[in-house]
Amino acid sequence: MRVLPLPRLALLASLLLLACVQVPRAPSTTPPGAGPAPVTAASATAPPTVLLTAHLQPPGPGDRDYVLPVRAVVHLLFSRPIDPLSLTPQQFVLALASGSRVMPVGAFLSAGAEPGESRSVALLVAESPRTADEAGKPVSPAAEPISVTITGLLHDAEGRSLEGLSIDVMPRERPVFPVRMEPAAGLGCRGFEQALRVFWSAPVYRPESAPMPQIGGAAGKKSPADAADDNDDPADDAVLDFCVRSSAAVFRVDVPAGAAADLRGVPTAAGTLTLNSAPSPTT
Repeated sequence: MRVLPLPRLALLASLLLLACVQVPRAPSTTPPGAGPAPVTAASATAPPTVLLTAHLQPPGPGDRDYVLPVRAVVHLLFSRPIDPLSLTPQQFVLALASGSRVMPVGAFLSAGAEPGESRSVALLVAESPRTADEAGKPVSPAAEPISVTITGLLHDAEGRSLEGLSIDVMPRERPVFPVRMEPAAGLGCRGFEQALRVFWSAPVYRPESAPMPQIGGAAGKKSPADAADDNDDPADDAVLDFCVRSSAAVFRVDVPAGAAADLRGVPTAAGTLTLNSAPSPTT
């Protein structure tokens, strides 16, 4: 039997002792079973982008002769600006009163130049093609769109997917109406303490003799807006700014009928709006 020298025995015992000692690990900050935090374009705690309104209107002078003859325009209003690179007609499906479904021939952002106006989208609806047998015969009224659904990968300006959003379409007989109001400080109404931005269901303009909205404060007292700011762009847009000299908090605005007019000159409908706390995005 071979006997190891004492120095070698001491070294072997030291190695065996170290092998039995475990080095403690630093506690993990990741919960068991959880992977790395996902990277998203928008905060998960932010409210989702929604489709607020869809309103059918006759085509304007610049809409009638697109790729195909246009018979109607569906104006959409979103709660956030839309990513223009993701906007194509193929992202939308319009359900008609006849039960059929069509795709718009064009999809465009609002032509307005002010911040926040890129949340308004116009969908162009083409005339129905006629067969050779129908030539020369009386034309029956085409079925109107009654709902719109986003079926493609449309995104808002912060990267949220809007696929699956759907809403009923307001008929063209219903007057254009106010939909949403937000603070617009620094965007319009220079020289005034406050600017209140009103978004409408379709493009509007401000007639010179139109009545002013009534501004309501905390005490319930109402007073008319001091001015209107529609000098941003002569193009068709669905935004008007109303200016207030007082710095008192605004809680609601009563918009009277005829505070604006649509592109045919028809007065807009009345409406009562509460102030949304989020200002218009600068996108």
